[in-house]
Amino acid sequence: MKERYIKQVEKELALPGKAKKEIARDLNEVFASALEHGETEQQVIQRLGTPKEFADGAAEQFGVDNTAAKKRKDRIYALAACIIAVAALSIYAIAGVRRGPAGAIGQADAATNIQVVGTFDVLQIILAAGIAAALVAILLTIRSISKNRR
Repeated sequence: MKERYIKQVEKELALPGKAKKEIARDLNEVFASALEHGETEQQVIQRLGTPKEFADGAAEQFGVDNTAAKKRKDRIYALAACIIAVAALSIYAIAGVRRGPAGAIGQADAATNIQVVGTFDVLQIILAAGIAAALVAILLTIRSISKNRR
């Protein structure tokens, strides 16, 4: 239980590795001292609070806003999803303009009587990826805005 708590605290911390190790070492000392004085691991965890609460408090002692790095990461993910969406939809639009008439094969100017069965249209996958990336960008932006309002 103690190890899981400490790992979760480390995961919640937006600090350099050295600071994380220092906090983990301090937590181990807190647990060891408390156990020597008759406290259980569960009692220590209740006293310390949730891993997120403890991590936020520890980061504050180091003069770091623990939530700023996570907000920045969310913004980067939203921007990356937006860029992917724009790129995929642009490729789809450009390739759609250059397409010949329906039923034309290769660089033909007109339709032919030859039927090609089982073709693989990469443009449909690019379109789906663009739409999915746009949805992800929208959802991440909404989530970021709602977190900022709290």
